[in-house]
Amino acid sequence: MEMTAPQRLILANQYKIMSMLDPDNAECYRRQQTIIERGYGLQMRELDREFGALCEAECRTLNDIMEMHHALHVSWTNLKDPSVIEARRLMFHGFDAATEAQLLGYVRFMVHVEGRYTHFDSSLHGFNAQTPMWEKYQRMLSVWHTCPRQYHLSANEIAQIINA
Repeated sequence: MEMTAPQRLILANQYKIMSMLDPDNAECYRRQQTIIERGYGLQMRELDREFGALCEAECRTLNDIMEMHHALHVSWTNLKDPSVIEARRLMFHGFDAATEAQLLGYVRFMVHVEGRYTHFDSSLHGFNAQTPMWEKYQRMLSVWHTCPRQYHLSANEIAQIINA
């Protein structure tokens, strides 16, 4: 993270104010203040990761992934015999907090801030799948996009998507 001296001063002051406003996290804010004030390059890279960014294409793909899971659930509930596919296999698990933190953050933002897909169950781990999921979801999306009726999937199509 490259910053000018005035930018570092402004950010350091913000961390100082945050440490006073949020005593429970004051130690973390003081650490960040020190890193910024002294310009510790290695630790500033650590802070830079917290500010990560998702491009528009990635956000659209994430929306597609969530919409696909919604379509899977809708289609499953409309099956004559939904018992042919276990409901738990249709769950949206989210992303791995350790390796896909930005993706996980976007999902949480979409559900908890934007109010979309609130029917997705996040109670166990808050959408932390605890295993990388991006590639799996990409395979699933590829199959879903080939289906002619994406919200009226057959049991066979649902099985193909979740097994991708």
